[in-house]
Amino acid sequence: MRLLVISDSHGYTGKLGNILMRAEAEGPLDGVIHLGDGYHDLKDYAAHLPPIYQVAGNCDYFHSDTLGVYDFSGARLVITHGHLQHVKTDTEKLYALALQQGAQAALYGHTHRQKMEDRNGILLLNPGAAMEGRFAILTVNRLGAVTGKLFGE
Repeated sequence: MRLLVISDSHGYTGKLGNILMRAEAEGPLDGVIHLGDGYHDLKDYAAHLPPIYQVAGNCDYFHSDTLGVYDFSGARLVITHGHLQHVKTDTEKLYALALQQGAQAALYGHTHRQKMEDRNGILLLNPGAAMEGRFAILTVNRLGAVTGKLFGE
């Protein structure tokens, strides 16, 4: 299973179009995850995309769904924007949330900086800001193992 992970598009829908083309060139996608601050930015592309999973960020006013927990091919993923876990300071609260949820990965945005870290078998991944052309591809194999790859302009 291959998932496109984006965050912080902030209305830059043209950049999203470029990201979608680049991601699809890497291979077929089974889903798209948007981690907030651009809650409605995928709406013009939605008809041509696999299922979209998204949460609201601190700039997505009038939306309160700031956390999602999903199972993909035997792997549990936590998705959040990260502002409520204070990820600009550190990822301790994010890691604790992943442990609490029994997740193999926690995906977050908010900082606009790409980061990928394996902490005691839990993948913590920030795709960076889509408005700057950054994204990630997350792969979940048949055994539920999760790996990520970061992409930038």
